[in-house]
Amino acid sequence: MSSKRYAPLLLAGIPALFLFFCFVVPNAFLVTTSFLRSESQALTNEWTLENYEALFRRALYIRAITRTFTIGVSVGALVVVLSYPLAFYLVRTTNRWRNLLIALSLTPLLASVVVRTYGWWVLLHRDGAINEAALALGLTDQPWPLLPSTGAIIVGLTHSLLPYGVLTILTALNAVNPHLEQAAMSLGATRTRTFFHVTLPLSLIGIAGTFLLAFTLAISAYATPSILGGAAIPVLATQIYNLMMTVLDWSLGSAMSVLLITSAILLTVIGTMLGTRRASL
Repeated sequence: MSSKRYAPLLLAGIPALFLFFCFVVPNAFLVTTSFLRSESQALTNEWTLENYEALFRRALYIRAITRTFTIGVSVGALVVVLSYPLAFYLVRTTNRWRNLLIALSLTPLLASVVVRTYGWWVLLHRDGAINEAALALGLTDQPWPLLPSTGAIIVGLTHSLLPYGVLTILTALNAVNPHLEQAAMSLGATRTRTFFHVTLPLSLIGIAGTFLLAFTLAISAYATPSILGGAAIPVLATQIYNLMMTVLDWSLGSAMSVLLITSAILLTVIGTMLGTRRASL
């Protein structure tokens, strides 16, 4: 009896300890460091708010913060817009190749994000395939400056995160009873009216989940912004790496990390609360 009593506690305790030592403790250290002053590339015991003030006072960091959240919103919106039609088709199709089509839509996950990003680098580079084609067709006399750019980062991240959007919306649409759509059309509603008044409202939780997932992954991404943006187009992730590994300003880097983590957690909590509230209506 005693072993059965303690089994659930043991099963929950081991993951809890893992999360505590590998997530809570490091983040607590990060938060503490963000309030300490750094002098000569070393931490002091002096508490200060200067690190957070610097984030919103220096133009370089303000641009990085603004660019990061602009990329996050853009990628989130694009992933929703591009993944919804594909997920809707995969859910409603009666094609015998349906399972194969679902598998093909997820094939980008089989390649590393670095490999996929370098694929876009090959396409968008000054001497890449797009510029070579444009020059050959006479569309331009000079190569287009496609890299480095914020647009290239958005394109690369959207491509990388699109399978996650398809999976999330696919799950939400699978939960929509098709008999509701049939009932609406039997009462005289057109397919378009049925979609906007029945299917779309019932799948809003999936849309919100897709946007939140894409947004949080986009603002914290490092590899894609580093390859397609480089030092010329800094975002929070690349700035954090530069501060921690090159400048060795642990205090300012920690403050920027706390800002990034807090923003992602806060948005996730708000989205979860809104989703729970809508589900209870």
